[in-house]
Amino acid sequence: MSTFGLDGVLSWAKAHHVASTCARPLPDTFARLDEAAGSILAQPILTLSADPAVDSAAINGYAVCGAGPWRLADEPTLRPGHAMRMRTGDPLPQHTDAVLAMEGSISEQHGDGTLSVIALDELTQLPDERARPGLGSGIIREAEVAPSGALLVPAGRIVTPSILAIAAAAGHDGIEIVRPPVVGVIVLGTSLLSQGQSRGGRVRDALSYTVPSFVAARGGRGNPAVRAPDTAELLLHEIDDAAVDVIITTGSTAPGPDNHVRQVLRDLGAHWLIDGVAVTPGAQMLLAKLPDGRFLVGLPGEPQSALAGLVTLVAPLIAALRGAPAMRGYPTAVLFADAPAAEFADDTRLAPIRLELLEAAQVAYPLADTGPAGLAGWAQADAVAIVPPGAGFRGDVVHHLPVFP
Repeated sequence: MSTFGLDGVLSWAKAHHVASTCARPLPDTFARLDEAAGSILAQPILTLSADPAVDSAAINGYAVCGAGPWRLADEPTLRPGHAMRMRTGDPLPQHTDAVLAMEGSISEQHGDGTLSVIALDELTQLPDERARPGLGSGIIREAEVAPSGALLVPAGRIVTPSILAIAAAAGHDGIEIVRPPVVGVIVLGTSLLSQGQSRGGRVRDALSYTVPSFVAARGGRGNPAVRAPDTAELLLHEIDDAAVDVIITTGSTAPGPDNHVRQVLRDLGAHWLIDGVAVTPGAQMLLAKLPDGRFLVGLPGEPQSALAGLVTLVAPLIAALRGAPAMRGYPTAVLFADAPAAEFADDTRLAPIRLELLEAAQVAYPLADTGPAGLAGWAQADAVAIVPPGAGFRGDVVHHLPVFP
């Protein structure tokens, strides 16, 4: 097995399930519209007032009172024989009997500069002073479209730009969301370079930007990564000082006296959820819950293994904390070529793939582990195939996950 020295090793499917179900959604919070995008709606969005709020014009035309012809006026209350110009949606003046359509009328100007409106006969389309619209025609009554408190968007939906638009149009300045998890990232190691090419036996840090961006893409709030030497004392301090819901460490997950993540978790009295996964790459990933309720995800420092840990543990954990709907299954594709072999026979292989939709089915092209740190396949991938033990040959049907949304 690829997890020698670890306790309680789980299969990939069980580890992914544990990460999906170990956390409850965080509490609801009020968010301004400009900060709510991508979160989960905790409470339904309702209308704040009736639609329309008052009797309104359904068409462009004239609000009329009594019999015609009608003299145009601009008054809050119409008197018999008077009319007022209206546009669709305009509130009606009091005592409006109907709204006469613009195309169903003509206007006449008098010598004193005033205007009168005469309705057209419906059959002849000629002016007829006796013609008048039916009582109540051309009017949208108060709350006819929707009453106050009507449902616009149900709870549980991801807040999209369209949802923000309807919330704003309805008069909301903010909405209730499930609070997104705040995630801190600690990149362990003293030999990592912050810029430039690998040199002098030191390698470029490939994870300080990657992990927070993955968290953000999954709907969390990823704090900038903190770089720290791999010492137990410093790691204890960083964990204690992190005011976050989830801590992600990279590196120092392999068993042994020189790696301190496991030692620190035991010193803190953490509750172990996952200590190793039978997967290639990323076998030495771990998940624990701290006594104060925060979660800690330990990712291996090798970049491919860290990416495997992100899709295996971090993505479902963040989804659970933010109250995202549970996935009911993963899409499938037919392998168009053999996937790279797992390190051990009982490992699940996570293989980056390129997807293509053919006439018969969606097919997956496995990508090679080439390029800097073997990341070219992950960088070019549309998804990552979940290849169970004993599978991975051309023609096999495999499930797949998005690498990044």
